[in-house]
Amino acid sequence: MRPTRALLSLALVALAAGCGGGGGDGGGPTPGVLILTLNTPNTGDGALLFRVNGGPVDSIAGSAMVLDGSYNTVGTQTRVVVAGPITDGVLVGLFVPDVGVVANYVVTMEQVAANSNFAQRSTAGYSITVSVQ
Repeated sequence: MRPTRALLSLALVALAAGCGGGGGDGGGPTPGVLILTLNTPNTGDGALLFRVNGGPVDSIAGSAMVLDGSYNTVGTQTRVVVAGPITDGVLVGLFVPDVGVVANYVVTMEQVAANSNFAQRSTAGYSITVSVQ
């Protein structure tokens, strides 16, 4: 009886090892970071307010040019304000539950202020692209 029990145990272990984890796409979401890259038509930007629509955002991390920032998420809309010596380049990283839906995320510039005196500027010509890190 013992050899049968041992063979059955080995068969169950082999079956269990073949059942999980390894390598398939799983079809589930892939959490990660979306990078927001700014293209500004001006020099000397000091603050930006923009809106991100299209999916949930878990949290946000500012790049090296961002001295201060804040965000507010309601549903699939996140509003972000950043301040600092803002120039072209990576602005923030969005931590999201699924980077596979990057195309759903759209950024709209709402307000821009100059660095020297925080006078409001036109948002014309500003763009922020969204890409996967």
